[in-house]
Amino acid sequence: MPLPVPNLDDRQFDQLVTEARALIPRNLPAWTDFNNSDPGITLLEVFAFLTEAAIYQINRVPERTLERFAKLVNVERASDEPIERTMRRAIEGLSAKSRAITREEFEMLARQAAPNDVARVKTITELVPNTNSQTVKVVIVPNQGNEPKPIPTPELRQTVFKFLRDRSLITTRLKVVAPDYIPLRIDMVVIASSSSIDKNALSLKVKTALGWFLNPLTGGTDGKGWEFGRAVFRSELFAVIEGVAGVDHVGQLRMNEPAVDKIPLGPLSLVTLTEVNVTVRDPE
Repeated sequence: MPLPVPNLDDRQFDQLVTEARALIPRNLPAWTDFNNSDPGITLLEVFAFLTEAAIYQINRVPERTLERFAKLVNVERASDEPIERTMRRAIEGLSAKSRAITREEFEMLARQAAPNDVARVKTITELVPNTNSQTVKVVIVPNQGNEPKPIPTPELRQTVFKFLRDRSLITTRLKVVAPDYIPLRIDMVVIASSSSIDKNALSLKVKTALGWFLNPLTGGTDGKGWEFGRAVFRSELFAVIEGVAGVDHVGQLRMNEPAVDKIPLGPLSLVTLTEVNVTVRDPE
């Protein structure tokens, strides 16, 4: 698909003549003869013709000029390459992010450092008091399938660190770290919808649903991983469990010891299931 070429000016002869005639009464009130036989009108039409020709030239930039524009961003036109493709490469080069300054740029470049190994990234920036520098902490979650607690290897952290360090400001203090996982233990009593349901199979289904919902890579309400810093509420777990086929309702649910209604998380924290105990009972 060729790049759209902007039309710098689309006025034509008739429009230019009309606009010029409309200016006469305001600027030259003594000029009252607008017939074609008037020499002034003839000159006006000549200038309109020349202006239309200039507009035509403005809208047509020579290929050699476009090639020079591309060279300004280090893009050389290959032999027999269409100029549209050359300009597309030049524009793509301009839009590519090669420096990390904002949080979004750090996260995008961290994924580029190891696209097959980095699944998620979270960044926070803090200004160092009394200095012109900032501390950037980049948390990476590796792509480790359904692992409930994915931890990046030292090699992966070093790869991301070197990639970001070469693209960040000199005054940036950079740290690439693993997520801070908050352990979660769940004990529950589930009431089955029927006494004929296999209790062991139902218990496994409940554990699988909870593990999927809280997983750093597949969890959350959007299925893209549990959000950093998002607290875990008992009410949400009730909804997940009662959505499992074969579950009538949850009779009891406790999170951690002592029992709490929610598990708060820090801004760079995720949750990991350490233990799930499910007791399935027949309906009363």
